[in-house]
Amino acid sequence: MKVEVSLLRKPFFLFVILIISSLLLGACASKEEKMIVSSAEKFAANYILEKYGETVRFTEYRFSPPDLSKSLGLHGYIEGDKKKKVFVFVNYDPLSIKTLSLPEGISKKSNSK
Repeated sequence: MKVEVSLLRKPFFLFVILIISSLLLGACASKEEKMIVSSAEKFAANYILEKYGETVRFTEYRFSPPDLSKSLGLHGYIEGDKKKKVFVFVNYDPLSIKTLSLPEGISKKSNSK
């Protein structure tokens, strides 16, 4: 009888170890992802504020497949009017703006290069 119990415990123990390790690895990845998103959002918001004089709020993000590029798309709106949609495609290593889509009528500030 003891042999049967130990055989049952071994797979269960391995299963528990597998679950715990995957949770820990998942937590690390999401922390890194949150840091990347936060940096990209701040970078893009500052860029738009400096170049166009507009404050934006980002509501969604989506990473590009990592084997294609280190970039993500940020969706949001101009603060004060949720109908004025904004999209920014940001490289996150190193930080740079690849593509920017702003609502019609918003143009660069005259003192901005």
